[in-house]
Amino acid sequence: MQIDKLQIELRPRTNAQALDLGFSLLHSHAGAAYMAFLALWLPLVAVCAVLTLWLPELSWAWLILAWWFKPLLERAPLYVLSRQVFGTAVTWQEAVRAWPGQLGGGWFRLITWGRPISAGRGLWQPVWQLEGARGGVASARRSALGKNGTASSAVWFGVVCAHLEFVLQLGALGFIGIFAADGKIGNPFMLFANMVSDTPDVLTELLTLGAFALSTALIAPVYTACCFTLYLNRRASMEAWDLEIKLRQIKRPQAVRARGAAPVSALLVLAGAGMLLALAGVPAPVSAAPAASGKPVPAQATPVRPPCERPKDMRLPERGPLQAPEQARIRQQIDQVYAHSDLRGYECVESWELKERDKKKEIKKEERKRSSFDMNLIASILKVLFIALAIGAVAWVLYRYRHHFPSFERAAKARVATEIGGLNIRAESLPPDVTTEVRALWARGEQRAALALLYRATLSRLVTEDALALRQGNTEGDCLRLARQAVQRQQLSSARLEVAIGATSLWLGGAYAARWPDDDTLLACCAAWDAQFGALRETAA
Repeated sequence: MQIDKLQIELRPRTNAQALDLGFSLLHSHAGAAYMAFLALWLPLVAVCAVLTLWLPELSWAWLILAWWFKPLLERAPLYVLSRQVFGTAVTWQEAVRAWPGQLGGGWFRLITWGRPISAGRGLWQPVWQLEGARGGVASARRSALGKNGTASSAVWFGVVCAHLEFVLQLGALGFIGIFAADGKIGNPFMLFANMVSDTPDVLTELLTLGAFALSTALIAPVYTACCFTLYLNRRASMEAWDLEIKLRQIKRPQAVRARGAAPVSALLVLAGAGMLLALAGVPAPVSAAPAASGKPVPAQATPVRPPCERPKDMRLPERGPLQAPEQARIRQQIDQVYAHSDLRGYECVESWELKERDKKKEIKKEERKRSSFDMNLIASILKVLFIALAIGAVAWVLYRYRHHFPSFERAAKARVATEIGGLNIRAESLPPDVTTEVRALWARGEQRAALALLYRATLSRLVTEDALALRQGNTEGDCLRLARQAVQRQQLSSARLEVAIGATSLWLGGAYAARWPDDDTLLACCAAWDAQFGALRETAA
């Protein structure tokens, strides 16, 4: 990097001000940065759209696929901004052509284990892409750049950008839902309410992918630009770029020095000759009084002080690799400036100390070293444990809510429910004439048994005849919700849904509140049940 060509004003900034500087940088070069990102992002979204049309039941996987490879695409706008900020104009076409060569370093980490936790990747991208650091050098650079709260600022800014993307996505979906609704539904997201059903709507899946692509296209260059200025600010404060720039500005140009060298040399020669001529005419100086006495003057003893060395625990700011031969000479000049006692950052003071105290200090230092080693080991073990717990927690959440994913839902469909809420709904457990048995139980005063038989017979018919996807842990409300969704998909008739609602209402009132219906209500429900599920239906057929 040629920091003397920086197009932004360097001065000590806080992390928040550095992030704000990224907006100004992106605003100045928005066209090239956005076009470079869109030229790579839109083909990836198109591939995901084709995959969604081919396998709509895995639409969530294609959405994650686009999100997963997004960090690699962010290197194109970073290429544009990094060149523009150092005074080199780059078009988006040049950035796209140079993009394959910018993928080296960190790409495997970004698309494997580091992707789920790469919210602060924008701070590390320049280390791989611009500095060309790899392996242990890159790790050391990331550690140095992340100090002073810079890493946490990058992570939290990534979290904020993720939330902004989500809000924009919801806004886009709501905007589409307002115009797509028929005017009777006030909720604009009802269009996407059946996304977790067995038969996903391809149109809604494509709209969701499009909303995600739009929000990402707006936020991704912003995230890249702000994290890049955060990186520049950290390097400027860590390596004193502002001082280096000032030193370069006060250096005289080579041409000027060459032109001025000859006259200055001539003047110096003339001045030296004049001084020699003047000294030739001056009498010899009178010796000093002590010398005239003939006794040697004793040399005055000057105390010999030990050299003032830098404290061992004082760490110098780390520097990146040399980008140009001239940079080594400039660094040497900076080191000479900082070697002065006013700028070196420490002061040597002589004092008396007991020798025993020194021994105690050495013992304490050794103990501190041992304790730090042990703490590092414990911290590494805890880190592995926390990562394992996090992975386990994510796996448990995915398994617990697997019915929200189409693939798991399809696996659950193969297992027909045989028991709901502790009630056996197998067809072989029901009597041949359900309503006759219900009326008999009701007449004998076994009200709870009568309502339980009517309710589980209703569920059994819905599962065996209408293929309603009930699961073992569904509640009464879940069963009705699934039945209503089946009616919307024209998988179940509205008349059967009304019978199911009636039977469920009678069962809930009796089982949980001891509110038993009167005889007429029960008989009417049995008649309706026969018309849809029982003997009357078979007679009519």
